[in-house]
Amino acid sequence: MEFKINRKNDYAFKRIFGHEDSKDILARFLSVILDVQIEPEELMLAKTIINPEYPLDKLSVLDIHVKSSKTHEKMNIEMQQAFLDDINNRVLYYWAKAFTGDLKQGEGYDLLSKQITILIADFSLFNWYAPTKYHGIFKIKEKEEGHIFSDALEIHILELPKIKKDKANLEALDCWLMYLNNAEGEKMKQIIQQEPLVQKAVTIENVFSSSEEERYNYDLRERSKLDFASAMSCKLREGIKQGIEKGIIKGLKEGEKKEKYNIARNLLSLNMNFEDIATVTGLTIEEIKKL
Repeated sequence: MEFKINRKNDYAFKRIFGHEDSKDILARFLSVILDVQIEPEELMLAKTIINPEYPLDKLSVLDIHVKSSKTHEKMNIEMQQAFLDDINNRVLYYWAKAFTGDLKQGEGYDLLSKQITILIADFSLFNWYAPTKYHGIFKIKEKEEGHIFSDALEIHILELPKIKKDKANLEALDCWLMYLNNAEGEKMKQIIQQEPLVQKAVTIENVFSSSEEERYNYDLRERSKLDFASAMSCKLREGIKQGIEKGIIKGLKEGEKKEKYNIARNLLSLNMNFEDIATVTGLTIEEIKKL
């Protein structure tokens, strides 16, 4: 059976975009996202280490950390397949770690470089006003007048599910994200025609998939995704089961209480005193007086 690579697999993503021999691909990809011209030779890749023996440890993160020698800006790109409740805080945490990571004791804050975080999400995070929007850019702004507090923080959210696969006229960013979203066939031909460097990315895929070691690490990440999904499914089923059980118990208790109120009302209509009604029903005198 023909092997089809899942480009959203974070190990594959890093292999295609995060190697020295593919800096031209990364430079083009960043240029399209950030709407600035970035040259391959100005990019300096930082090493990231993830132990593949523990694939569930960081299911979502095999980052590409890169710095521009021209602007000194640092960029962190993450491919995130699984939705996590704390994803927003995680993005901020990784941004903060990267922002402050290079500052040594005694150095001035003016040496801190701008940190740009790019999250490519295989799920929806925001309900945009524009139904076709899939790229959000976040900065720290004053609430009323929109003044930028600092340009040191910039976060890009790219939501893959919101890209229209049947879109006829493609912009550059459409092409790259459709490629990542596992486009094939005629759509892939259109993408390569508009963005020629995508062809080089496909060539890297082919080399990657023919390497036994690369395939092993790739498969580990794919299995970890399935294991994570299975664990979440079991957790969800258990939560539903517990919720149903709690709901039944609560319903029984509420039904029992309601029946006690009905009995108390009947006894009140017979002019029985509060103390005796309390003894019969188990309700408090205060509860009976409110009926």
